[in-house]
Amino acid sequence: MNAAGASPPGAATTAPVARSVEAALLVGEIERLGITHVLTVPDTHQKTLLALLAAREQPRLLTVCTEDEAIAINAGLYIGGQRPMLLIQNNGLLASLNALKAIALDARVPTLLLVGQFARDVTRPSAESPVRAVRMVEPTLATWGVPCYPIEGPEDLPRFAEAYQCAQEERGPAVVLLGAPTS
Repeated sequence: MNAAGASPPGAATTAPVARSVEAALLVGEIERLGITHVLTVPDTHQKTLLALLAAREQPRLLTVCTEDEAIAINAGLYIGGQRPMLLIQNNGLLASLNALKAIALDARVPTLLLVGQFARDVTRPSAESPVRAVRMVEPTLATWGVPCYPIEGPEDLPRFAEAYQCAQEERGPAVVLLGAPTS
């Protein structure tokens, strides 16, 4: 600490940059938006959210094998008049960029993705993470022109609805990037 009480530049901090959002709050947002289906390749980062969704009849929780498959099923459900979304993790998002490009971007299918930041150190900003899958998600999405809505704590929850509206209005993908595991 210096005389002003601030840490010197470059000093490590242990205060969380990203804080947990209660799974029940996310379920409330999902219900409020009228989401009918949640497609998931299970994400340990969001296991409390998955547990709450699994205990409910609506929205319907569908577990799939790959993120590519989830993006394709999302398109089919959308075309069939449903209101689906994806619940995946950062590694899977990066693995599915070809499907995201072809289906969500090129075919202009609204695709809302709630993405957990697996392996994120919540005491540092994503951009400073030594983990490439954490550090490179936002720049990769920016390169592809995919809107990203980080949620670093409960106060950011309104971004979820903003992302949904963006996906619907722009007829394409929008990513909600969840910075800390759900509680």
